[in-house]
Amino acid sequence: MRIRVSPGFCAMVCLLAWLNLRLCGWFLAGVMFHELGHLLALRLCHASVERISLEISGANIQTSLTGYRQEILCAAAGPMANCLLGAAMLRLLPQLAVVSLLLAAVNLVPLYPLDGGRILRAALLLHCSQEKAERILHVVTAGVCCTLMVLACWMTVELQAGLWPIFAALVLLWRAGEREKP
Repeated sequence: MRIRVSPGFCAMVCLLAWLNLRLCGWFLAGVMFHELGHLLALRLCHASVERISLEISGANIQTSLTGYRQEILCAAAGPMANCLLGAAMLRLLPQLAVVSLLLAAVNLVPLYPLDGGRILRAALLLHCSQEKAERILHVVTAGVCCTLMVLACWMTVELQAGLWPIFAALVLLWRAGEREKP
């Protein structure tokens, strides 16, 4: 198994540390717990991990082929790990709990290749043809992208949240536009 850390990921961590060192630590702990959830599920499904890439848009674990049911389990394991961590740390470390729960929520957005998109894609492929599944995914992706941008603009203008909501939405949309790497 190879681990690749991109310069973009390092830059993002440095920026986050510069903005708020404690938040950066909670974020990295949440991400680590999330990826450990995926790795545990992959191990339980007897899938081999070929490479882990840490990039500015998130982590990517490349594995041997799995069935659709295993893909649903493995994709759901990361957000589930974040939910468990968030629930366990709610009273002890509330900032870690919030960061972990936000990581779970973002990863469950149904945009492929995020975990929510993987779950939706695998569930669709269990029940319909690849062509129909891809059409449904395309419609869902378009709807989610439009909703994200409208919400981000609303938060920026109405809630005076600054440009962070738009930046976060753009990162999610960029991630949704990525394709699997060989």
